[in-house]
Amino acid sequence: MRVKLLILMFLMLTFTTVEAQNLTDTIHIEEVKVLAKRKVEEAGLKLTRPDSMARIATLTTSLSELISEYTPVFIKSYGRGSSATASFRGTAATHTQVLWNGMNLNSPMNGIADLSLLPVFFTDDVYLLHGGSSMAESSGALGGSIHLNNQINWDTNLELAGLFETSSFQTRKTFVRVLLGGGRLKSSTRLFYEGSENNFPYYNYGVIPQRNDTLENADYWKGGILQEFYYRSFNSKIMSLRIWFQKSDRNLPQLMSYEGSEREEYQNDDQLRVQYDIKKYTDKFNYHFFTGLNSTTLNYYRATPEFNFVNENSKSKENGFQNHLRIFREFNEKTYATVSADVNYYQVQITNKINGEDYKKDRFETSLLINWHMKPSDRFAAFMLMRSENYDNHVEPFIPSAGFEWQVTKRWPLLLKPNVARNYHKPTLNDLYWLPGGNSDLLPEDGYTGDLSLSWQTENSHFQFDSEITGFVSFIDNWIVWQPSQSGAYYWEANNVKEVLSRGAEYRFSAGKNLRNLELKSGGNYSYTHTTNQNAMRSVDKSRGKQLIYIPKHKGNLFAAASVKNFTLKFDMEYTGKRYTNSSNEESEFERVLNPYWLNKVSLDKMLEISSFRMNIKFAVENIFNEDYQSILWRPMPGRYYSFSMALNYKK
Repeated sequence: MRVKLLILMFLMLTFTTVEAQNLTDTIHIEEVKVLAKRKVEEAGLKLTRPDSMARIATLTTSLSELISEYTPVFIKSYGRGSSATASFRGTAATHTQVLWNGMNLNSPMNGIADLSLLPVFFTDDVYLLHGGSSMAESSGALGGSIHLNNQINWDTNLELAGLFETSSFQTRKTFVRVLLGGGRLKSSTRLFYEGSENNFPYYNYGVIPQRNDTLENADYWKGGILQEFYYRSFNSKIMSLRIWFQKSDRNLPQLMSYEGSEREEYQNDDQLRVQYDIKKYTDKFNYHFFTGLNSTTLNYYRATPEFNFVNENSKSKENGFQNHLRIFREFNEKTYATVSADVNYYQVQITNKINGEDYKKDRFETSLLINWHMKPSDRFAAFMLMRSENYDNHVEPFIPSAGFEWQVTKRWPLLLKPNVARNYHKPTLNDLYWLPGGNSDLLPEDGYTGDLSLSWQTENSHFQFDSEITGFVSFIDNWIVWQPSQSGAYYWEANNVKEVLSRGAEYRFSAGKNLRNLELKSGGNYSYTHTTNQNAMRSVDKSRGKQLIYIPKHKGNLFAAASVKNFTLKFDMEYTGKRYTNSSNEESEFERVLNPYWLNKVSLDKMLEISSFRMNIKFAVENIFNEDYQSILWRPMPGRYYSFSMALNYKK
């Protein structure tokens, strides 16, 4: 596996180096203006934005697949159609914030957002802020934040789009979009439905004797609608109303290693999101205000039909009311400022119909941000920000962050970007109040992070190349962990027990070249993450200095595409390194380790275009080498499978 990893890194570096050398004598360096292409608010931030090809390639998938295949972030997935969460730079899923048009989608109860329930089709722009850079948009993202935005095309009066896909394991997907309206008022309607029997074969080595098996009780379906209205007034205001309703029903399969009585287990999710926002733009001043509701209902059921016994039957309800105001002011060509305020209120309730253990709580929180931007020259820009947070009568008055970007020389487009920040993450309501095991005395997790990036970008009529390498380090104190009760009781409880040190490096590149009728494009990401617990006693706890569980040290992806005469052949490769399932990192027959794996995909699509009508036909083979792997211990993943899709689009 190390050989394959070295090959991946070699291919990325070789492609970029060779192409750059071939074009040395044709690049006019003086004409490159790196900072001029960026918003001043983004100066000094570590930001990843998957390009249009990545979004199109994953348009029928969930957000988890887009991030896994085209960013350095690790996705922890429980299988096709099952829960998926993101881990930035070795942090936990609760340390990743997911925002939709600025509205936080993380659950106030468990602190996570299930990326498998967020369709790429419902987004127009996706970008990631890493480490302390996330402070510019939100707090609590000790690892980073994921941002989903919706935009409207004012130049199109009518657009009809349909996308249909069928794939192995009786999987069907349908996506529809209708856009209509004039220069002042627009309506956009998107619908999707996905269903699958998800009954793929796999080799079961979790039982004795080992055998070929088929996944059962893993079928799922999910569907939703996103309705948007936009109004553009005569005084540079844009008002929008968005309504997103989604429902999913998922059966949950048994573990590979389970050999007991047959179980019935499922989870149903209903989600309603409503947002109204106003944006106003002028030459020197703009503001953005939104108010929104994020409501979720989750039902979980597990039973053993053979004995007519119900193990668990619970229902949870969450309602979040969020309000945000952001004001941006340009004082002169060199000085800018952003001030924002948030006022949020959450209500949660969980009811367990079996044991009667439940709780009902609410949380009121406020936040204030002051961000000072400076751009004294075209080659230099910087920011300094300060946040203050208030929740549950707890005040964090000073949460700072600062960074800058500097084009090192006028001649060469070499950009240096350092960033440092303090951040913190408040305990979730489950951490505080879950019965039994919640701990109302928990402290917030406190983090300090810094990174240093070096990027290079150049472009001419035949070739484009962009790359960035980043080194990072972060320290998180009071890391919250659920562990067996110290009193010896049967339940687990939450405590501040870890001091976690994370350090590593990230590299990304993208490149494109035109050769007459042939267009070549390539891109890739690689991350090295070493995340360890620092405060365990060596004589008692073997986790000291060891890699945290389910965090791979190595993660990488690479794609290459060639287009000619409306045909595109694309190859994707993704690597995930070894992951430990115990804190001591021991390897034996009893201490399982998840082996590294490579996933390879090839696709071929054909574009047909006649006047305002466009059709795209695509055939893809996933996991072409039939890799046998697990993302979570004893959760099987599918081998080789196939998909066929057809997209229709009409614009006027």
